[in-house]
Amino acid sequence: MLKQILLGGLFGGITLFMWGFVSWAVMDWHHATVQSHEGVHAVVENIGDHLPETGVYYFPPMTFERDDTEAMDAWVELHRAEPHGMIFYNANPGEPMPPTRLLRGFMVDIIASMMASVLLVMALPSLGGYWQRVIFVLSLGIFAIISIHLVQHVFHDMPISWTSGQALDTSASWFFAGLALAGIIKNK
Repeated sequence: MLKQILLGGLFGGITLFMWGFVSWAVMDWHHATVQSHEGVHAVVENIGDHLPETGVYYFPPMTFERDDTEAMDAWVELHRAEPHGMIFYNANPGEPMPPTRLLRGFMVDIIASMMASVLLVMALPSLGGYWQRVIFVLSLGIFAIISIHLVQHVFHDMPISWTSGQALDTSASWFFAGLALAGIIKNK
């Protein structure tokens, strides 16, 4: 089983990585999930002067103690009256897609695929054939969509275009990984 898990991690990771390349670099469907607009330049023109370090920032900012009811009420009113959201900010300039990022992404894909392989091995006694194994792996991706992307949509107001795009991409990723893993990990 260890050999199947390691092979599943490697080939599943390759499958995930290749799908990620096709999904983001070849197809144009993510243009609807990540918007580009000239107005962004004005918004971020002096962002480095105002945000001290890399991080995730809410706006309007919660810059008060939560037990300060007056400040909390003022924030709630500001949130109701003004635009709100999150800024994912990296204070360090750098290359858009350095080789180290691709390598780290590939390693994460391998680790994720190894975890899916472990779960698939554990579920093997209750899975009949190839397509049941594929559906099992796909269901891991669906679980991730629900527990991550839908939760972020609900609690962080992530746009539906982003959420649905990520859901479709994640579904395809784990379907293709399932095709690979189901061929490697099977009952003896």
